[in-house]
Amino acid sequence: MARSALPDSLFRLQALAEEIPWQRVINAQGEISLRAEPGCEGLQRALLEAEGVVFNAAGKVDLKRFGWRG
Repeated sequence: MARSALPDSLFRLQALAEEIPWQRVINAQGEISLRAEPGCEGLQRALLEAEGVVFNAAGKVDLKRFGWRG
């Protein structure tokens, strides 16, 4: 990527981040990442489940089914 394109790319990335609700961000293993604030993991899972996201017995999300398709 050319250096002149970098600021534009960062702007687009920031704009995208502002459009994605925080609870929809999970790690590459399909797990909820630990947060500094206690209890956030449970809240994130509850919000995702309310949207229809299913967790397996190990607490993971099937990224093929629920992953980002952007």
